[in-house]
Amino acid sequence: MDSAKSNYRLVRRAYSSLNKKKFPEAIAILEDLLSSGVGDVYILLLLSVAYLYTDQFGRLARFITKMKEKNPGYLPLIQLEAFLRIKSAARYTEALKVYLDLAAQYPADPHIHRGRNLLRDVKDFEKFQKDALLQDFVYIPRPPRALSAAAGKAALPLARGLNPSLTEARLPSGPAFIIVFTTALLALFIAGGWYVYDSDFFRKGFTRLKKPGRDFSVIDMISVSGTDYDLIKNMKRENVPVYYQSALQMTDDFNRARRLIKSEQYNEALSLLNGLYNSNVNFVVKEKVNFLIKFVINLEDREFVNIPFETVRMKKFLYRGYAIRWNGIVGKIREKGDSQIFTLHINRGGEEGSGEADVFSDRIIPGLKKGSPVLLEGVIADFLGKDKTVYIVSRNVRLLR
Repeated sequence: MDSAKSNYRLVRRAYSSLNKKKFPEAIAILEDLLSSGVGDVYILLLLSVAYLYTDQFGRLARFITKMKEKNPGYLPLIQLEAFLRIKSAARYTEALKVYLDLAAQYPADPHIHRGRNLLRDVKDFEKFQKDALLQDFVYIPRPPRALSAAAGKAALPLARGLNPSLTEARLPSGPAFIIVFTTALLALFIAGGWYVYDSDFFRKGFTRLKKPGRDFSVIDMISVSGTDYDLIKNMKRENVPVYYQSALQMTDDFNRARRLIKSEQYNEALSLLNGLYNSNVNFVVKEKVNFLIKFVINLEDREFVNIPFETVRMKKFLYRGYAIRWNGIVGKIREKGDSQIFTLHINRGGEEGSGEADVFSDRIIPGLKKGSPVLLEGVIADFLGKDKTVYIVSRNVRLLR
């Protein structure tokens, strides 16, 4: 079989994986194609969709930039950018203007006109923004046989597009995060000159970001204005763990968190940011806060600190992203490929309270077995399940004997 036919079959397989919501599989196939020298704009489009559904904004930004370099007039790219601008718009009029301008520029494109018509009928923009589905705004064509010709073609007829089974899927979030701040995030990555590690997201647990020279000027681009009356919601104080009485009080904490990030006091910044995220601030503010939390989580060279497990357990919502150092005993171990997930029993019998955490390691740790005492350094990525079990992405695991 010649390489062109082989590549076409791989692209069809990746497309099928996207339809079936098997995003890791699709990403693996498409990244292999790229590494073999097949860099058609259509492959970049499929990868961008997969990265969007797996919350990999850094990589999404890179591939949108690459598509623009290859063919800035590629209609699926234009539709995708417009969709992201809906999700990031602070106001209804801002989103509507995007589609009115595009409808004038691309009068024959049905998806742009559909997006404009959907926006015209909106009565509750915040709800519309949360619920907007990719299928309603972006057309992903089937794999073309001549991949090199795909870049110059407009969208194919709607009936031949990506299966609705994928497009009905909700875009990923944390427990409540909807991708509303994505466009601003993309601009930050592109304008800030970020470098993204090429390690596989599904092996690493998350993509780590690094910028030479510790330049945190990007943080200044994320701001909220205390003059906006709608920055906080009116709700019962008991409905949220942190309650702000005024927008000024909220913006003071937001700006203090930014200063703490720039002074590399990351855990202290996260306490404020997690409090903001779990407070009565509005939807747009939460997305900006969530971006800053992920910004810190993805930094390398964090300083790991000993925090009593009981302290974390009492107010878990404040500790997402914390860089911790804990001693514990290894419990159940599960291996998948060349990665491990194991249970860590922390401070068993200790004075500072005991508990359990699930730990993800992107490599197989030699000699690790049930009952091994270890020193763990890692980042609290989330709290999972009904019991809100601590989920840690390890940076270093050392056997103590």
